[in-house]
Amino acid sequence: MVTQSLATILKKTIEKIMNTEKLLDDLIQQGEKLTNTISYVPSGNGVIRTFSVYRTSEKAEYENWQSSVQRFIKTYFPSDLEDFKPNTKNLNPDNHQKMMGILRAIKLMPAEPKKIEEQKAGNTNITINNTQQLVLNIFTEAIKDEITGKEYKELKEILKNYEREPEKTSSKVKDKLKKIGGDVLTNIVTNILTNPNIYGGLM
Repeated sequence: MVTQSLATILKKTIEKIMNTEKLLDDLIQQGEKLTNTISYVPSGNGVIRTFSVYRTSEKAEYENWQSSVQRFIKTYFPSDLEDFKPNTKNLNPDNHQKMMGILRAIKLMPAEPKKIEEQKAGNTNITINNTQQLVLNIFTEAIKDEITGKEYKELKEILKNYEREPEKTSSKVKDKLKKIGGDVLTNIVTNILTNPNIYGGLM
């Protein structure tokens, strides 16, 4: 029972990380498609304009995409939100490419943990790290510390097929974790929960 519960926790954590990566890919793909919907609006006869106006032929879809991207960044990469938001104010090709650039940068180089120091009683500095990359690093290191190199390679090999066969892959991961054993899984979860950056957020 304990082994099954721990396996479920690890399985859900892996799925959440991979679903986030898939969501990022989907947002980039949708943004690329919407690039071609943006067009210049010429001024009317006799109208002198000191600025350029653009529109998109897919206004509703574009607004939904923009809101989804902003929500994604706010949830998983908040340190990039300040750079992203100004580009949402005016629709034009330059701002669109800046938003796409931020998404591609996140995919290529996940943001480094943003460190915020809070002064606590007794002059103790607590550093809070709030990015998905940090959680992923902690999770990966906790696994590496408790299983053999061979077991780790086998897990990575199984997960390669997740996007193509999610249900089948999830089942294989679950079976593999069961074989590893309850004591090892208990140690992995313990290492994750006792990491200062994790238990600090639970207190």
